[in-house]
Parts: sequence; structure tokens; C-alpha cells
Amino acid sequence: MAYTKDIDDANTYFGAASHVRATDWANIPVAERTAALAQAEREIEVRLNRDLYDPDATDRYRDDYAVFEQAFFLLEETVRTTHGTNSAQIIETVDSEQRDKLYGITICPQAMLYLQIQKLRIARG
Repeated sequence: MAYTKDIDDANTYFGAASHVRATDWANIPVAERTAALAQAEREIEVRLNRDLYDPDATDRYRDDYAVFEQAFFLLEETVRTTHGTNSAQIIETVDSEQRDKLYGITICPQAMLYLQIQKLRIARG
């Protein structure tokens, strides 16, 4: 089944009664939220090497929640609006190599939980 979630679904997910960051999500311009959702979907598909699922009435797949969390992560970590204007400015908040170590190819920890991706570190010694 094709992935069909959109901005309305994300707004429901980030609703005041269901997400602690509801106000932060709502304060981001709609165009930026929509673009972040599209980018998050692409990034997660590349990371998983598969198409995303559109869950039916079950909680078996949570690809949609992962996309929503990744979109918010992208907006919070890489896009800021300039003071007094609506133009997006890219700001790297952490070194790229450090980000890869922390988040695994820039997928946020919350999205990784929904995708059931475990971060594994192996130590020898």
C-alpha cells in the first residue's frame, strides 16, 4: 500500500492533546512543514532501502510517525527563519560527522524508535 500521509495527518499527530511539542510545530509556516515532510519521507526511504507503508487500522507499521518526527527534527535542527522574515536559513547545529555518530545518517532518535532501528556500537578491548 502506497504511503499517502500528508500535512493534515502530521498536524493531527502533533495535536495539542497528543504531542508535547504541538505549539512549536504549529508555529512553523505551513510551507516549511510540508517541505520537511517530503524531505523526511525521502530520507527515511533511502535509509530503509524500501518504500514506506501507509498503515491501515493497525499499529504494525509506524512509518508515518517516523516521518512526522523526522520532519520536525529537520526543521528544529537545520532550518531557522531569519529574524523578521520568512526565508529559511540552514544552520548546522553540530558537526556533520558528530551528527552521523549521534543519529545514524541524520535519522532522529524518535523516528528510529518508530522504525524499530536499533543503534549498535561494538567495542573491542
